[in-house]
Amino acid sequence: MAMRRAIVPLLLIALATVTYLLLLQLFTMLEAEAAPVEDLRLLQLQDGPYARYLTEDALQVSWICRGSVQQQQLNLAQTNQIPARCAQSEAVMLHDKNSADSLDIKFSAPRVAIFSDLHGQYQVTVQLLQAHQILDSELNWSFGDGHLVLAGDLMDRGDKVTELLWLFYRLDQQAQAAGGRLHLLLGNHETMVLYNDLRYIHPKYRQVEQLLGVSYSELFNDDTVLGRWLRSKPVLVQLNDMLIMHAGVHPDYLALGMSRQEVNEAYRQSLGIPRAELMEQPLLAFLYGRLGPLWFRGYFRERDAVTAAQVEDLVQRLGVHHLVVGHTSMDGVYQHFDGRVYSVDSNIKRGESGELLLWQEGQFYRGTMTGERLPVPVFSAVAEVEE
Repeated sequence: MAMRRAIVPLLLIALATVTYLLLLQLFTMLEAEAAPVEDLRLLQLQDGPYARYLTEDALQVSWICRGSVQQQQLNLAQTNQIPARCAQSEAVMLHDKNSADSLDIKFSAPRVAIFSDLHGQYQVTVQLLQAHQILDSELNWSFGDGHLVLAGDLMDRGDKVTELLWLFYRLDQQAQAAGGRLHLLLGNHETMVLYNDLRYIHPKYRQVEQLLGVSYSELFNDDTVLGRWLRSKPVLVQLNDMLIMHAGVHPDYLALGMSRQEVNEAYRQSLGIPRAELMEQPLLAFLYGRLGPLWFRGYFRERDAVTAAQVEDLVQRLGVHHLVVGHTSMDGVYQHFDGRVYSVDSNIKRGESGELLLWQEGQFYRGTMTGERLPVPVFSAVAEVEE
């Protein structure tokens, strides 16, 4: 009996050892199977170009071609184009690096199209713009003297952010050459990327970080082509009798007593400053806070909700007839407060469909994926989708 009692612990120890070894072998096998999958994803990864100024006359361009980094230095005294390589479909004509949008932005236009919150959804964006003859079959500007407004949040969430950035970079030039304009407004997600809040980037761009050896936000520093271009863009623009921004403003905004030029300049000077530092300055804390143009949801949410009388007073004191905003996702384009507010975040971020707000000869329309031009419906709670 004593011998049996001595053997039992030994058997338990042996059993535990065998179990541990078997589990260790199993985990090793699973890791070995997972590694090729990750390697395969990297081998399929294509992205770029990312272009950084080495000097004012020298540009280093990086592409990721099937998981391999390729680079080329360009002498800007000899060329003003980034050549096509890898998944990049065509050469990119560089803008004048000293150009910037006017800070006091007020335009008139015969035709207007507005949308927002594209979030890396390239295919839906192209399909929607082509359906309304804003892009042609070759992805060139075909809107003539019309104005196209992207009211923020091109970046984050989706996996085709780079493609969208270069598409709009190119359209920016083409629109002006045709007598029209592209207005790209900064949204909360552009500013988040610039101050290195990368919670919402697609996993693809974590791999890009790994291959290029820099954080994603560094790819848009002010010494890069896309970084300088983004930093030249405003937050507020007036177009005809519409004031357009990413999210809207609470009536407290009026207490700032600032012109739109001053507000745009305050954003421009603060881009890239860490959020904690922004929140230490009262003006910037408001502009980057929940009541400011990048984050406000009070036209559609109970928190910070405003009344119809407040909206009426707000538009009158802002000197416009309508506010056009994105940021709060719905299942289409809608009008609110008897047409004083139009919402244009039609949930394109899902990658399934989207809509445009169209304006012509003083009339608003809802533009669908099939090219239909329909009356803009009045918002109802049933139409609300998500934040």
